[in-house]
Amino acid sequence: MTQPSTRKKILTILLITLGFMITILAVLLMLARELDIPFRTPNANYAKVQVSFQQEGIAEQVSLSTEGNLITVRVKPAPDGDAGSTAVSIACYNDTWGTWDSYYVGLTVTKFGLIYSANYSFHGLHIVFTLVSLFFLTIAALLFRWHRKAKKARHFSYQSILDLGLSVFFLMLGLIHFGLVILSLLRTDSLTGENFLTMSSLALTIICLLSFPVLFVFSLLITISNIGLIRREGPRPANTLGILLSALLMGGLLVLLFLFWNTPGYFDIELKNSAIITLRAILSALFFYFVCNLFSTLLHCQLAGHHTPSYDQGYIIILGCGIREDGTLYPLLRGRADRAIAFYHEQQKRTGRRAILVPSGGQGPDECMPEGEAIRNYLLSQGIPESDILAETKSVNTLQNMQFSKEMIEKEGGGFASTPNIAFSTTNFHVFRSGILASDAGMNADGMGAKTKWYFWPNALIREFIGMLARHWKLHVFVLAWILLYAIISGNIQLVFLLI
Repeated sequence: MTQPSTRKKILTILLITLGFMITILAVLLMLARELDIPFRTPNANYAKVQVSFQQEGIAEQVSLSTEGNLITVRVKPAPDGDAGSTAVSIACYNDTWGTWDSYYVGLTVTKFGLIYSANYSFHGLHIVFTLVSLFFLTIAALLFRWHRKAKKARHFSYQSILDLGLSVFFLMLGLIHFGLVILSLLRTDSLTGENFLTMSSLALTIICLLSFPVLFVFSLLITISNIGLIRREGPRPANTLGILLSALLMGGLLVLLFLFWNTPGYFDIELKNSAIITLRAILSALFFYFVCNLFSTLLHCQLAGHHTPSYDQGYIIILGCGIREDGTLYPLLRGRADRAIAFYHEQQKRTGRRAILVPSGGQGPDECMPEGEAIRNYLLSQGIPESDILAETKSVNTLQNMQFSKEMIEKEGGGFASTPNIAFSTTNFHVFRSGILASDAGMNADGMGAKTKWYFWPNALIREFIGMLARHWKLHVFVLAWILLYAIISGNIQLVFLLI
């Protein structure tokens, strides 16, 4: 099953974005020609209400309605009027006191005839933001579909990680926007574009902050695992990746918490405050984006590490990882061999089919024999017939394990099928990466993992996360540019409206 390339995915997302932008613009042009301005007054018994405009020729009154202490004035741009700003005011006569109470709000008409108040309450804006939420949900559904296709086409894939992480990210954005639309419909006053964008950014910040318990436990565990790894293998830079990631996660949450408490006006923003709101929007989106992809990586690596291939394999590659001076296997490598042996016997028990075991690994400078030969000797000692062993003894890394084993299998012949199924056995934290390298070698092999010490997992997870970022950097750059643009629009919504 072929997968769309990164370029095609970016093009598809761009076309969907363009389509929704054109639709939203059309809705604005049709619905934003009139505007309902609500005035909530302290008195519900006004005998008379008069409407006036500070500057004539910009807007005019369409209708006036009173319901209790809520007075709503509908206005529209003046025919052949100029673009500009004015103030609409109401003067309410109080019979009891014999006085006039005055209330007013700013009003702007753009050069395209869009009209909005100081609160940017477009008429029909519910439809606009419903379209925005549908856009996010559409992108999420498309990405999840790509994720499913990637899983079917190839069991181990960075693309599958990325598609799932992005689908969760856009799903959350869509749900936030749709939830705000529902919330606005339950309010008595009008939905405001300014408040909506500010609140959507704020909602994402709150979601990031609410993830603190999960991220704290996660960070604590990977820090402890790194400490255990350092004690056993020494303070190498590669063994401190979990500590570094923990510091980044906790530091990011502290920055978001600071911005949350110091952002002025959660429901009203002023132009002078747009910088800090923009910064909060950008950091919240970036933080949530990377957390989604991080946990997508964790999920895929865990599933790969606990995966069991179907019992119809023709060959089982056993990946080498170092032997003792006397040629015997370290516990890590013995675990890989034992996992393959257990699968070999279980398949024969269930189906009667005998797989060929392919121990793979060359000879290191401090090793007395090739790893493939040492594994072969161990297999023989465990009762595996020599006829069911095909040793590969030249490879020096996992990619060569896959390449050279594939060449030997192709040269050896078909096993029990013309195109035999191939599996590989390795340590559980190494299954996902090995599957990627098998794909790079042109082999769609299935993997199985042997149990190992838990403190090896975090660094393996972080390596896969970095690998996913590096392999699909173009798509990440595109998404991050989109996030920055949307955050800047959210934080500077007044300027955007003024430019329309």
